[in-house]
Amino acid sequence: MSRKILVIALLVTLLSVLITQPAAAQSASWIAQYYNNPTLTGDAAVTRGESAISFNWGQGSPANGINADNFSARFTTDVSFPAGTYRFYMLADDQARVTVNFNPLPLINTLGQSRLGQVISADVQLNGPTHIQIDYVELSSDAYLYLSWANLATNPTGPNFQAPVNIPVGSGPWTVQYYANTNFSGDPTAILTTSNPGGNWGGGSPLPSLPNDNWTARWTSTQNLNAGQYTLNVSADDGVRVTINGATIINQLGAATGQTFSIPVTLVQGNNNFVVEFVEFGGLAFLNYSLTQPTTSFATPIPQSPTGPSITVSGAFRLNVRATPDITGAILTRINRNETYPVVGRNAQSSWFQINVNGTVGWVAARFVSTFNIGAVPVVGAAPVPQPGQGGGQTGQITVTASPYTVNLRQGPGTQFSRIARIPAGSTAALVGRNALNQWYQVNFNGIVGWVSAEFVVLSAGANINSVPVTG
Repeated sequence: MSRKILVIALLVTLLSVLITQPAAAQSASWIAQYYNNPTLTGDAAVTRGESAISFNWGQGSPANGINADNFSARFTTDVSFPAGTYRFYMLADDQARVTVNFNPLPLINTLGQSRLGQVISADVQLNGPTHIQIDYVELSSDAYLYLSWANLATNPTGPNFQAPVNIPVGSGPWTVQYYANTNFSGDPTAILTTSNPGGNWGGGSPLPSLPNDNWTARWTSTQNLNAGQYTLNVSADDGVRVTINGATIINQLGAATGQTFSIPVTLVQGNNNFVVEFVEFGGLAFLNYSLTQPTTSFATPIPQSPTGPSITVSGAFRLNVRATPDITGAILTRINRNETYPVVGRNAQSSWFQINVNGTVGWVAARFVSTFNIGAVPVVGAAPVPQPGQGGGQTGQITVTASPYTVNLRQGPGTQFSRIARIPAGSTAALVGRNALNQWYQVNFNGIVGWVSAEFVVLSAGANINSVPVTG
């Protein structure tokens, strides 16, 4: 290599180090691309730099020219991390995905499964320059996105993200005028004071002096409010019109449309004048009205692991959870790297662990997980399969025997539920529950709890089925 080429290579290396941001400062410069669609497709409508992933757009949008709903964004940066294990925290409404170093398996992913108001976290080992990408999707209503990270060596307790919530404002006093016609004409039938516009009058009316059909009402109020962004929420049967500070915000005085209006409005500091008008033509009558303003409250991080025995996926990006403790067992579900679940059992060799995945109980291979506090976990499925007439190994235990065919063990009492295992013909399982019509039995077969059709099993001799609890 010539001296000139060597010098150029050294300059490129030095430049890359200078450009990459230090992880400790968390002041990375992000390139943000905003799209006027929820799919990150086509050309970005707006591209700009952002100093941090800490956004609360409320009911609005990130920039002029970007929709308030149904938009998406991509944020990218390059950061230099000292060697260590880092915990990333994310809070998003509606959905987001965090990818590190172009890994095809995202570190965090809520696309397609919104986790509103929940701090999602995941751990990853990093060392040196690192590329981070966040893909964000906003569908409707509130919009926010937060991301931070911490080195686990610092014993982090979690971020203090502030998740937006809406609080009602502008209540009382309101003056309401009721008219016994559909055009607000003549003298009102009654003038009253109320705390808020609206009501649910069914097939009737608010007052005996009003007919059940063909009447109107007008609420007026002056509210002393702080300047800022608010959200007007209205639905009605039949028609409604809302005017704020002389500007018509909603104008739907015809027959009911079934539409719920949720409209962002900007209010001035001090007095704001509101007029809400309602018309009832026939049938049901109701008006729902509220004015809300986004505020913030601290979001609580999701615990990193359950209390008691647990496993964390460490040796696979995507791990099968099987119906039985072997690689031939039916796949019940799949779990992701860095996810943690409680352990409820193990096999005699501790080469497989039985875990509870949000209500689905199945087995994972020990070589793909790290464990916590599993010393007291019981051995499950180690005892011989009880034979008919042996009472399942326990005095008084009722059993069922698959006869004359192999029987499907299902997740619930019906053929619409998925099969989780099979009970071979002649094999026996302990009866633990039944449905009310005694058409399906809940059984424990070698540690797998599921449902079998009563048509294809035989109860143990002398069994009193009425002593079995109804569990489904």
